[in-house]
Amino acid sequence: MTSPIPVAVLGTGPLADRVAAHPDLVVTEHSPVLLHLSPDPAELPALLRAGRNVVTALPRHDLPLAELAAAAAAGKATLHATGGHQSAVAARLTRSLAAATREITRIELIEEIVLPDLDTDPERARAAAEAVAGNYVDGLHTLADGAFGWRGTEDPAVSIEVTTDGPGAVVTADLGDRIRYRSIRSATGSVPLRYRLVTTSAAGTGTATVDFHPVDGVPPAEHLALVELLNAARAIDASPPGIALRDLAITYLVRDDRLAR
Repeated sequence: MTSPIPVAVLGTGPLADRVAAHPDLVVTEHSPVLLHLSPDPAELPALLRAGRNVVTALPRHDLPLAELAAAAAAGKATLHATGGHQSAVAARLTRSLAAATREITRIELIEEIVLPDLDTDPERARAAAEAVAGNYVDGLHTLADGAFGWRGTEDPAVSIEVTTDGPGAVVTADLGDRIRYRSIRSATGSVPLRYRLVTTSAAGTGTATVDFHPVDGVPPAEHLALVELLNAARAIDASPPGIALRDLAITYLVRDDRLAR
């Protein structure tokens, strides 16, 4: 049996409460591993420069990447970003399937998510969808890299459709003509979170569906975020200081020669 991993926590809310109650973690102010659950990315550079190994739940598009790289190097610290969004799991699933065959020519990922508090007012629903559109931009870049080895920085075209007689909002993001990400956000539904992956190859079209249900009453998005935080904390706790600046576009830790070992 392994001992609980000591972590510090910056931020409050349901996720912080789950971290505090997790049997594999023990919250202590002076741990070198800090779980950043705050919505403010401006706090991160100072933490890294101070030598704190930081796991942030913020998505990639919210992070000042160049500044964080310099701060991690100066503090000989590790930054690990979990993705901060339930779509990170679907992106990894897609990349795994794409890695199994190089014959895939097109991918469409369809997310169906139930948000009980979803505002059906068209203007407010649009504003809420626009606020998270960057998550889908990140997901498209990750899928393109994993499926097709594409490492460009081109911004995909993102459109937002808002309806009042069906789903609260539909977010559609396209990267060229090979990858599409659609998020259907509804106030009610039988499955709180579902992903449909549609892949096209010369042999035809295949579809895989993955449903996520609450675990002990915890919403799937919150549970998945906690899993990502826990995995990152374990990786950092088991590694020497300054192991890496995590490449936020991939799913594992890699060495960065700019940092001391």
